[in-house]
Amino acid sequence: MGGSFMQNEQQILLEHLAKDSDLAYTLLYKQFYVPMVLFASKYINNEEEAKDVVQEFFISMLGLKKEFENVTALKVYLYSSVKNRCTNYLRHERVKGRYEAFVMQEFDDVDLFWDRVLEEDVYSRVMEMVEELPKQCRSVMTLSLEGYKISEVAEKMGISLETAKEYKKESKKRLTTRLQTLGLSMFVQLFF
Repeated sequence: MGGSFMQNEQQILLEHLAKDSDLAYTLLYKQFYVPMVLFASKYINNEEEAKDVVQEFFISMLGLKKEFENVTALKVYLYSSVKNRCTNYLRHERVKGRYEAFVMQEFDDVDLFWDRVLEEDVYSRVMEMVEELPKQCRSVMTLSLEGYKISEVAEKMGISLETAKEYKKESKKRLTTRLQTLGLSMFVQLFF
């Protein structure tokens, strides 16, 4: 159900973008803000600056009627625009010479760029699926994603280590099954 809901929402988004309606920007923000900040922070290496870059990009879109053939075309536009803004940011900041040279070289690697787009897109899919997990499983997985070790998760939730491990195991099983249908099960290992 999650997938088709997301496709419907994306279809609605395309229709509203073509009309430059306010709802378009609400939907755009809801669906793409987090993945795009993650995407930008891989290049800029500073989450606050990445948020600024993405927010400025969203502001720049206001008042522009944008017609996209499909969601893929929209994503190409969104991620390419943010990538360009990251490049400009780095040039402007003159980040430590060698790091900048490395990042610029990375920007030119088209395959790597699209791998990153896919990775962020998968991340938002995984997050949607985590939201649909039973409450305790959802809490364990959310804390895991935030970088807490399983022992810290157990402590934060006030449950035993064994119970936390069980919740995590059960959640991974459910997520793997869901992602298998999309051919993306390998991403469970990547994120957790």
